[in-house]
Amino acid sequence: REALAVTAQLCGPELERYGRCVAASPGSWHRDCHQLSLSVTECASNHPLVRRIRRDCSDSFGAFERCLRERPRSAAECGPHVSQFLLCAQNVTQNVAPGDTATATRSATPRD
Repeated sequence: REALAVTAQLCGPELERYGRCVAASPGSWHRDCHQLSLSVTECASNHPLVRRIRRDCSDSFGAFERCLRERPRSAAECGPHVSQFLLCAQNVTQNVAPGDTATATRSATPRD
């Protein structure tokens, strides 16, 4: 949740534009909104916690992206993939001590 909140706080305008595009293009959003998706990714990647989630949850996020590519007209079928990614992201944010997000991406090993 924290990472999603950080992304929404830092990248609200980008997320809003992307969301409007997806809603307006249900059958072709994966093509029509690709550039907007990249702008959200670029914006979010500037935050250490988001970078850690992208690193630690890349498998579940990749599965979600594959699902969306394979089912562009029925994205709702990808719900289980979203849930798996969100659970991973939640686990990452719970394992980062407050104020420790700046160092979270510097170390690949868990802290004691």
